[in-house]
Amino acid sequence: MSHSWYRIALFAGLSVLGLGVGVVYYRVKQGAGVFYVGAFRLPAETLAELEPSLQQMAEALEAVPVYVEQVPQQTYPLSAWGFRLDVPATKEALHLAWEATPFWKRLTTQPRVQVAPLWKVNPEAFERTLARYRSIERPPQDARLRYQGGQITILPEQAGQQIDPKHTMRALTDALQYASPDTPVKFALATETLRPRLIAEQLSVITGEMGRYTTRFPGYQVHRYHNIRLAAQALNGRVLMPGERLSYNATLGKRTLKNGFRLAPVIIRGEKQLGVGGGICQVSSTLYNAALLAELKIVRRANHSIPITYVPLGRDATVTDTGLDLVIENPHPHPIAIATEVGRSSVTVRILGVPNPARRVILRTEQFALKSPPVKEEPDPNLPVGVRKIKEKGSAGVKVILWRLVYENGQLVRRERVATSIYRAQPRVIRVGTKATAASRSTPDL
Repeated sequence: MSHSWYRIALFAGLSVLGLGVGVVYYRVKQGAGVFYVGAFRLPAETLAELEPSLQQMAEALEAVPVYVEQVPQQTYPLSAWGFRLDVPATKEALHLAWEATPFWKRLTTQPRVQVAPLWKVNPEAFERTLARYRSIERPPQDARLRYQGGQITILPEQAGQQIDPKHTMRALTDALQYASPDTPVKFALATETLRPRLIAEQLSVITGEMGRYTTRFPGYQVHRYHNIRLAAQALNGRVLMPGERLSYNATLGKRTLKNGFRLAPVIIRGEKQLGVGGGICQVSSTLYNAALLAELKIVRRANHSIPITYVPLGRDATVTDTGLDLVIENPHPHPIAIATEVGRSSVTVRILGVPNPARRVILRTEQFALKSPPVKEEPDPNLPVGVRKIKEKGSAGVKVILWRLVYENGQLVRRERVATSIYRAQPRVIRVGTKATAASRSTPDL
């Protein structure tokens, strides 16, 4: 009898033990717990139920609105930012977190298992949505110089800002750490400060004129006046730090109707004709002379093919969209600024910097005749036969050498050969009469 009770007790004990082992195996193997991704509790109660729960969460998160702190009235769904929950990676993270949970907790309770969401990001979609917020960006504004009524005013600089895509993506990822399908996401775009190139302190040394030059033009030439004003405005306020260069063509841009320039007389291949931007060479020539007087370095310059009237021979500077340019450089140890002024019939260019009253610049030219003007005859049916009249006087070809003489305290300290200009001869045009008269007619003998 005692042996029977012993067997029964042993069997019961083994059964309870087996049941316990089964429960332990089930709880540990199946992973019964409370699972969180960020702040969101998944409906899954076991590891086996994680994947469908995560898929549902991923789909719900795509529609979650995302707010940017700088532009809160403008929202886009998370999917537009290119973010999608990485289901396999997040599931793997939950498994690892479950295995890292103490064994006794997994055995005796439903432990809380929580991980941060992991994401797949489409960079192209992220950049497209980020581009919609470029309106918050602003370029830096250099300190500026204004010359008016003989007075120099320095306008302070302003820092700019631009969006930092890399850190913005990180900020959004951090904001999504506690993402929930029921809660909008809010984060701030990461920006970086853009420092201006010029600050007011750098320009404060500019105190007066170093060189100035004025040229004149007929005030009735409306389109030419318009082009001169556009070119002068492009130059006005430009600052060159020590060693910096200014390209006239780069400053003005292409001379096109679209850019606001108009048709006015220009010199093309030695002849005057209408062209877009007529008049801008007068501004470049005025700048050239002001730069010479301010002792700036002339890096590139070309003369017209024929003499022009608004500056002395050898002191013009022609420019074209196809390559001819005026390039000047600041050789001084301090910044210089360009100030322009356009009157009703004149344009003035000033080079502002640190004037030295003891220094004076004189420009001198030497001229050498090259070739007599060719003679060109044009038949004129309005003039009687034998009558000849001068239509154009023409001019001989000439070579001009330009010298820059620099005096200090009345003493010559530098004599510099600046440029050699060659102007080709212009033909002497003569109208030759071809109109027959009664006196010139004769009747043949019969």
